[in-house]
Amino acid sequence: MFDRKTFTEAFFDDDAAADGAIIVASVGAVTYLGTLLIHDGFSFFSITALFQVLIAAVASWLILALATWFAASRLFGATNRPQTLIAMHGLAALPLVLEIFGRWAGGVGLLWYLAVLTVATQEGTDVSLRNAGVSVLIGFAVAVVVRAIIGVPFAILGGIFG
Repeated sequence: MFDRKTFTEAFFDDDAAADGAIIVASVGAVTYLGTLLIHDGFSFFSITALFQVLIAAVASWLILALATWFAASRLFGATNRPQTLIAMHGLAALPLVLEIFGRWAGGVGLLWYLAVLTVATQEGTDVSLRNAGVSVLIGFAVAVVVRAIIGVPFAILGGIFG
């Protein structure tokens, strides 16, 4: 996961963003289904909830990547395209699957994910590791706020139609 060669290859691969989208959506679906399976909650399976998880996963990935790119380019003078970080960040989503095993494992997975994103951001923007980390943390904060705002319509519609 911390192999810079993977991110260097993604830098030159025009299909890396599509691969990233597939990985992010797959991680979201596996996490949702795995959590239900482990906690014997398959009776609570909902196709609507699955779609909500997929939309939230893809939206969070795009927002995080774009906010990280914006921070790296505006604050630290990185000169790359946002598509580059979108692709690289999509390829780094696998540690988030650890959420299946509970909060502690999910927290470890999130920290691992942010560390991998820092390496990917450094590789994709040619900024220092510290500046890449700051960019990722800014992007993460923006993604959390935007995801909370995006969740409001789902909560309202779920209350009305649920």
